[in-house]
Amino acid sequence: MSRPRNVPPRQHGGGAAGSGAPAAPGRGRGGRGLRDIRVDEEVEMAVNLALERFRYGEDTEVEFPSSFTRTERAFVHRLCHSLGLISKSKG
Repeated sequence: MSRPRNVPPRQHGGGAAGSGAPAAPGRGRGGRGLRDIRVDEEVEMAVNLALERFRYGEDTEVEFPSSFTRTERAFVHRLCHSLGLISKSKG
């Protein structure tokens, strides 16, 4: 998953209104479809935390474990899409 080239990293303390944290699955604008994907709470929390760190960090890519199941990978892709991020699969 990577940040679109024309979108800079989000800065702390500025920008759009709200906390800047990833939206809860299935809620808010762009969350459509996330509620249809069921993943363990632990996986959901880990993915949300990783994406939050990514959004506020300097990295241009983040990689998730290859051990994720098909459902977990689908969750990551849909959550990325809902946050305006680009996701890709390898292999």
